[in-house]
Amino acid sequence: MLDFMRRRTRSIGVKILFGIIALVFIFWGVGGQNEGQAIDAVATVDDRPISARDFQRAYENVQATYRNIYKENWNPELIQTLNLKDQTLEQLIDMRLMAAEARRVGMTVSDDEVRASITELPAFQAYGSFSPERYRRVLRSFRMTPREFEDDQRTQLLTAKFRDFILGTVEVSDSELRDVFASRQDTVNLRFVKIASATLLDEVAVEADALQTYYETHRESFRQPERVRFSYVAYPAEHFAPDDAVSDQDIEAVYQRDRDSRFTTPERIRARHILLRLEPDASEADKDVARIAAAALLEQILDGADFATLAQEHSEDTATGAKGGDLGFFSRGAMVKPFEDAAFELSVGEVSEPVETQFGLHLIRLEDRQPAQPRPLDEVREEIAEELTRQRAQERARQAAQEDHQQFGTRATLTELAEARGLEVVGSPLVSRDETLPDLGRQPQLLQAAFSTGLDQLSAPVEVGETSYLVLPHERRPSQISDFGEVRDEVEGRYKAEQAEALARHKAEDWVARATQDKSLDPLAEEEDLEIEETGEFSRQGTYIPKIGSLPALKKAAFRLTEEKPIVPAVYVWGGNAFVAQLVEHHPASAAEFEQEKDSLRQELTDRKRVEAGQAFLRHLKKHATIETNQAALLRLSS
Repeated sequence: MLDFMRRRTRSIGVKILFGIIALVFIFWGVGGQNEGQAIDAVATVDDRPISARDFQRAYENVQATYRNIYKENWNPELIQTLNLKDQTLEQLIDMRLMAAEARRVGMTVSDDEVRASITELPAFQAYGSFSPERYRRVLRSFRMTPREFEDDQRTQLLTAKFRDFILGTVEVSDSELRDVFASRQDTVNLRFVKIASATLLDEVAVEADALQTYYETHRESFRQPERVRFSYVAYPAEHFAPDDAVSDQDIEAVYQRDRDSRFTTPERIRARHILLRLEPDASEADKDVARIAAAALLEQILDGADFATLAQEHSEDTATGAKGGDLGFFSRGAMVKPFEDAAFELSVGEVSEPVETQFGLHLIRLEDRQPAQPRPLDEVREEIAEELTRQRAQERARQAAQEDHQQFGTRATLTELAEARGLEVVGSPLVSRDETLPDLGRQPQLLQAAFSTGLDQLSAPVEVGETSYLVLPHERRPSQISDFGEVRDEVEGRYKAEQAEALARHKAEDWVARATQDKSLDPLAEEEDLEIEETGEFSRQGTYIPKIGSLPALKKAAFRLTEEKPIVPAVYVWGGNAFVAQLVEHHPASAAEFEQEKDSLRQELTDRKRVEAGQAFLRHLKKHATIETNQAALLRLSS
C-alpha cells in the first residue's frame, strides 16, 4: 500500500518540522500491527495489549514536546512532577478505546483516505507537493518505518472519524449563545448609598459580660505566637576597613586569576535574522503555518537566495527588517536565550534552522564573530583594589566577631566586648519569627539565631551581607492565648466593629424598605442627608463592582432590576459598609453585535461542548472496559 509515495523522489537540504509529527504521535502512538503482541505490554484494554515499544515511542514524543516548552528548565524532577508516564498511558488507552469502538460499529478507513491524509501533511511536502524523500527522512528521525506510520495514520483517521460521528450531534442553541453573549456584553450602572459601620461605633453599648462572652467564643483568635527578646552587636565591614593600601602584587594576582572569567570583554557576534511573528497565545495551527513558511524561506536561502533581501521582504521585525535583518554586534545575555544559543553555535556564513522564541520563529545568519578580549590591567586596577579592600574589611569583621564570641562570658560581657571595638549593644523588643526589628527591618537569620540559642548564651557569628552579628537571647515566651485583661481593648474593638456592622445592616434593611416603596433613593437620601454615588457601568463577569467591592450576590441581583423594580431587594455588606442600590441603566448586549459575533461564538461554545462530550464518552467507555496496567513494565522503561 502507498508504494507510489516511496517511489517518488526529490530532496531538499533542510530539516522539516518534526514538531508537527511529534504532536500527532503524542496521541496516536499505537501501531496497528502491534496490537496483537502481548510481550512486555504496559497495559491491556479489553485483552488487547499496548506494547512497551509503542508506549516508549509515544512517551519520547511527549517528552520532546514538553522539553521544547520548558527549554533549559527541563530536568528529571520535572518529568516526575508532570507525571508524563501516566499522561502518555492515559492518552494511549483513550485512543485504543475509541478505535475499538469505531471498529465495533463497523467504521473503516480506505487506502485512498490514508494516502490523501499523508500527502496533504505539510511536513512531508516540498515546493507545495508531497516529497517521498522528506517523508522517509522524517520517519527515520522517529525510528519508524513507512508501514508503521501508515498503520498509525489509519488508526488516527478511524478514531477521528468516529469522534466526529459521536460529537457531530453536539449543538449550541441560540438561547445558549445569547446567555453567554449577554454575560460578556450586558452592562449595568447602579446608584447606591452606604452606611459605614465605623460611623456607628459610638452607638454600640459595651457591657462587661458581653465582652467576656465574645472573648470566650473567640479565644483561639487571640493566641500570640512564640516571641523572643534579645540583644545583638553588629560588626559592619566598613567599621573594620584596613588602614594599609592593597599592594600591586595582590592586585595583579587577582587579575591573573580572574582575567579570563571576569576581566575579559566577552565574545561578540554580528547576525541577521528573519522574524515570523507569533502571538504569545498562538495556537498550534498558527505555529504550523509559521513553521512551514520558515522552512520555505530556509530552502530559498540554501538554494542561494540573498538572506538580507529575504529579510527586507519577509521579516516582521520592524526595527531590523528594512536593514536586511541586521542586528549589529551583541554578546551573550543581550538576546532571549533560545535565540542566543542558536546564534552563538553558528559558524560565520551559516544559517540556523527555525528558532522559536516568545516573539515567533527566527531564521538566523551569522555575519561576523569577535573573540573575547582581556581588559588591560590598568583599566581594572581600581576595581580590584576596592574589591580587595572590601573583602579584607569583611574578613576582619568576621574575625572580630569570632574572637568576641570566644571571649564572651569567662572574660568579658557583651557590652564590654562591644565597647572595646567601638561598637554598641542593641536591644530588641519581644518579637515573633515574622516580625521586623527596629532599624534593621526583616532579619530572619538573626531571629533564627535568637530562637535557636539558649537564654543568656551567645550565638555563633551570623553573617548577613557584609555584616557579622552576635546575638544574645534574654527572654523567650511560648505561644499562648492572651489573658482577657491583656487583650481587653482588642476584644472591645472587635466586638464593637461586629456590632456596628450589624447596626449598619439593620439600618440598611429599613432603607431598602423605604426606597422600595418610593422606587428611588432620592427621598431617602434627602431625608437622611446621604450622598448618592454611582458605580459606573460594569458587566456580569467577575465578582467586583466598582466603588463597592467583591459582591457576587449583589452583582447577580443588579442584572435582575427593572424600571418597575429598580431597588435591590436585599442589603449587602462589604468591608464594613452596608449598601442599598438602585438601577440607573441596564444596557443589554447589542442585537446587531450579537448577530455579528454569533458564528464565532457558536464555534467557541461548540468546541467547548465537544471537548466536554468527548470526555464524558471516554468515561463511559472506560466504565465498561477491562483495563489493566503493568506497573512493572512501566518501571522498566527509561525516564
